[in-house]
Amino acid sequence: MGRIGILSGTFDPVHIGHIAVARACLALLGLDKVLLAPYGKPLIRRPMAAPHHRYEMLRMACAGEKGIEVSAVDLPETPRYAIDTVKAIAMEYPGQEIVYIVGADKLPGIPSWREAGALYEACTFAVYPRAGYDAPALLDNLREKGARVEALPCGEVNLSSSQVRAKLRLLSDAPGMLLPELAAYIAAHGLYQPDYAGMVRQAVSASRFAHSLGVRAMGARLALIHGAPIQKAGVAGILHDCAKCMELSRLQAIARKGRLKVSPQAMGSNALLHGPVGALIAKLRYHIYDGEILGAIGCHTTGRADMNALEMVIFVADAIEPSRKTYPGLEKARAQAEQNLVQAALTALTSTRDAIKNRGGVYSPLSAQAIGDLESQLARSNL
Repeated sequence: MGRIGILSGTFDPVHIGHIAVARACLALLGLDKVLLAPYGKPLIRRPMAAPHHRYEMLRMACAGEKGIEVSAVDLPETPRYAIDTVKAIAMEYPGQEIVYIVGADKLPGIPSWREAGALYEACTFAVYPRAGYDAPALLDNLREKGARVEALPCGEVNLSSSQVRAKLRLLSDAPGMLLPELAAYIAAHGLYQPDYAGMVRQAVSASRFAHSLGVRAMGARLALIHGAPIQKAGVAGILHDCAKCMELSRLQAIARKGRLKVSPQAMGSNALLHGPVGALIAKLRYHIYDGEILGAIGCHTTGRADMNALEMVIFVADAIEPSRKTYPGLEKARAQAEQNLVQAALTALTSTRDAIKNRGGVYSPLSAQAIGDLESQLARSNL
């Protein structure tokens, strides 16, 4: 008879502590596999992320983890109890011993769980230590009530999803707590942040909103690849065009009232003015006070000399996101973006410059300065 472990929870989001517990159970308790089962609708707290997002993050976290899998048994958005989960897994794995994995902090409440007596018969409890809980005494108390209980001989696991969410709200990528690819998924979908997408949807056209979603997703991906702040890339991406659909006269009025330092050329162009005005609106309307995000919004159209990593990410993401209409150099910039942001930014800038000159237009001095700076960076890197 084999042994199947179940680790249930909201996983809002899944963090490295969850995976560490699953690995420890596999290694120390002789389990054949551990199933991570996210609740679709928990009994106590409504998760911040929708079930499909939490399931997908679990799937990503388990990729490449031998013996650790995701189960959809608890995903239906109806109340589920531990006894329901154990019975469902027992039916899926007939003849196997079911091991229900819990933290020591859950032990005091188990006797009051629904059908606790039947649960004691249906599974073995595997308990991992948590700070502040006398696990041996709690284990003995549960055994006295008829439960089969095993202590997991490992160190305390004190990381929680609430701690991760707190970091994400501060625009941190929660290093050491969250897998980087999960940080990118969270940023790409705007999870654990204010609903900026819902707010932007009211301010721009449908096509511009689709573009903004694309820039958010592409920005998160490029930030992951190139080591830029991922959560900040997601926020800057969704907000970068928040002023794009305003009439030029309104942009000009906001720029004057906000005493923005922009050139006469920019004051006469929606294409050039919506970036710096958008940064001001992001601060005043969306309450963004992070200087890196505001800088990335402000220069996403023209670029500038000495762009930092986030500014480069958003500039390139804006230029290459999937719904972007084709232009000379687009596919080249997309290919370059995976390897070298400087090259991709330079390709996008020079393509725009050439198109404007061919139309007889006047090119932005900020973009010209950005081109010179990027060319210098590439020249230095090739020495």
